[in-house]
Amino acid sequence: MRALLPGAVIGVVLVANPAAADWRYCLARAPSGTVYLSTPFSTVSAMPALDAAFGRMLDRTKRPHDPVQCPRADDAAALRAMRHTALRYNREDGKSVVELDWAPDRDAAAK
Repeated sequence: MRALLPGAVIGVVLVANPAAADWRYCLARAPSGTVYLSTPFSTVSAMPALDAAFGRMLDRTKRPHDPVQCPRADDAAALRAMRHTALRYNREDGKSVVELDWAPDRDAAAK
C-alpha cells in the first residue's frame, strides 16, 4: 500500500495543475499584400484550432487570406516584442497592416 502512495500523490498534483498557457497572436497575409494581426492572447488551445478559428473569423468578415499562423511565446512581454517586430517588418516592407481586436475566447462568445 505504501508503494502506491507516492504515485497517487503525483497523479493528484498532475491533475491539479492545469496546462501552462502559451502567449500567442495570429496573423495572415492577404493576396493583396495586406497583413492581418490579432491582439495578443493567452491560451491553452492547440495551434491548429487557433489557426482555424482566426481563419474562420477572416472568412466570416470577408477578408481573403493566405494560411494563418499563430506564433507563441512563454510570456506576454516576449510575445509583444515578437508582434512589434512583425508589425515593423511588414510596414517597412510596404504592406498594409490591419490590427484586429480578436482572441479565440471572445470569438467563441460572439457566435
